Amino acid sequence: MIAGGTGITPMLQVIRAIMKDPDDHTVCHLLFANQTEKDILLRPELEELRNEHSARFKLWYTVDKAPEAWDYSQGFVNEEMIRDHLPPPEEEPLVLMCGPPPMIQYACLPNLDRVGHPKERCFTF
Repeated sequence: MIAGGTGITPMLQVIRAIMKDPDDHTVCHLLFANQTEKDILLRPELEELRNEHSARFKLWYTVDKAPEAWDYSQGFVNEEMIRDHLPPPEEEPLVLMCGPPPMIQYACLPNLDRVGHPKERCFTF
């Protein structure tokens, strides 16, 4: 999953539904992009879900303007972030994206393609 800004809203609904079902063994990887750390919507809830379901929910942030001692990525979603924080194409994951159209068009889709994720497994909403 790749979300940008308010694009986290539908992602969180999907993540909650998966984590709530003890019989669902889906592992969710979320790369969440924002302008600044203060712009990260729903951060406490996301981190609580990560802490409660650490084996099934992987969370990574990237911000355009990182504060000092920032433990996550800085900058636009790129190939390295996708390689490091999403499952590899060989695992045949579904890649769900929601965010500003320029982020999807110029950052997500080209870099997913470079990594080898086929277009038919990448969905934008």
